[in-house]
Amino acid sequence: MRVFNHLGDMVPFALVAQKTQTVTPETVALRLFPLDMSPVPPRDEGQRSGDAVVLRSKNGIEIHLQSDDVTALGQSYLLTLPEERKDSLSLTQLRLNWGTPTGNWQGKASVYVSRDLRYWRPVQEDAPLMDLTRDSDRLKMDAISTNLTLSLEGNRYLLVILNSQSPALTLNSVSAIADSNEPESERIVIGARADKVSDDEAVWRWTQPQPLTSLRIDLENEGVLPVELVWRSGEKEPWQSLTKTVLYRLDGKRSEDIRLPGQLVEAVRIRTINARLPEALPALSGARDSYQLVFNTQGKGPYMLAWGNRAAKKADVGLDMLIPASLRKTQEIDNLPWAIPQESVTLGGELRLTATSAAEQQSQWKTLLVWGALILGVAVLAFMAWRIWREVKKDGAA
Repeated sequence: MRVFNHLGDMVPFALVAQKTQTVTPETVALRLFPLDMSPVPPRDEGQRSGDAVVLRSKNGIEIHLQSDDVTALGQSYLLTLPEERKDSLSLTQLRLNWGTPTGNWQGKASVYVSRDLRYWRPVQEDAPLMDLTRDSDRLKMDAISTNLTLSLEGNRYLLVILNSQSPALTLNSVSAIADSNEPESERIVIGARADKVSDDEAVWRWTQPQPLTSLRIDLENEGVLPVELVWRSGEKEPWQSLTKTVLYRLDGKRSEDIRLPGQLVEAVRIRTINARLPEALPALSGARDSYQLVFNTQGKGPYMLAWGNRAAKKADVGLDMLIPASLRKTQEIDNLPWAIPQESVTLGGELRLTATSAAEQQSQWKTLLVWGALILGVAVLAFMAWRIWREVKKDGAA
C-alpha cells in the first residue's frame, strides 16, 4: 500500500486498526443446590399422572413444575447469586463443571429463571452439552448462552434441568460469565469457497490470504456437529491446529464465532469428530479488522491510494510518527479532515497481485540452483556407475 501526491511522490501514512480494548469478562461462581424430583399424584381422575413434579432441596426448598414429559427430566439444580454479592449481574453464559465421564457423553440442558420460585420463565431450552474423548484428546461443550440479569430485587433464581441421560451427569459447580458491555469492533466479512474432500473432511479457501480476526460457521440445518479445525497461511504452507469445538444450530441460535489472532489465513480445514459432514456443507466466512488510513498531505492533491502489489514492501509508519501522542490528546483522529474517494484506476492489474519481490526471486533462484546441483550430481554418479559396470563386463568377457 502506498499514498502518492499529485507529482507522484510518496507521502508518509499510518494504518490504525479500529479495535476495541480487550476486556476480560467477569466470572462469578453461583451457589448450587441439587434437587430431588418426585412426581405429584393426580388430583382429578382425568388428570394424567406425571404431569406435575416437585423438586426438593435438602434444606427444604420446594419447586412445583408442570411438564409434558416427566421421563425426559434428569438431574436438576437451583442456582442463586453468592450471599455476599449485592449488585446485579448481567450474564451472557453459564459454564457447567462436571467430572470426567466414563465414556463419551452427550446431552441437553434447559435453563429457567424466576423471581419467587413459583413462576418460571424459559431462558434456554435443550441447549447441547457434550464431553467426547478420542485417544488423548478431549472435546468438552459446557457453556449455555444466556441473556439476562440476576439481582436481589428482580430475577434472582435460576433452574438448570439436565435431560435424562444414561449414565447420569453430576454437576460440581456452575459459573456465570458476566457481560463485558464492550461494543464490537467494525469488521469486514469475506466468504470462503468450500471443497468437500471426504465424508468427514472439507476445506474452505479464500482467493487471497486474509488477516482474519474471527471465523463464522453456520450450519444450514438444525443439528450439532463436533469438529476439529486447522488453518494455513498459504497454499504451500503447512496446516496448523486451530481448535476443537462444537458447531450447532438449534432454535434459532448458533455456535459462537471462533477468534483468530489476525494472521494471514488462506484456507481452513474442518474434520468431524465421530460424525459425518451434512449433505449441505456449512457456510464459512472470515472477518478482518477495519483500518483507518491517516496520511500527511505533503505536496498538492489530488492524492492517490495504491494497493495490491504483492512485491512491494511494507511502507506504513507508526501513528506516533505522524501525530505525536501528546497532540492526540487534544486532536481526535476522527476530527481530522477526511479525504473523499473519487474514481478508481487500474494500475498493474492482476499480475501485480501475484508478483514476487526481489528477495523471493533470489530465494527461488537459490532453490533452483540447489536442485540443479543435486540433479547434476545424481547424473554424474549414474554415469560413473555405468562406466564401472562396462569395465567390469569387459574384464569378465576377457
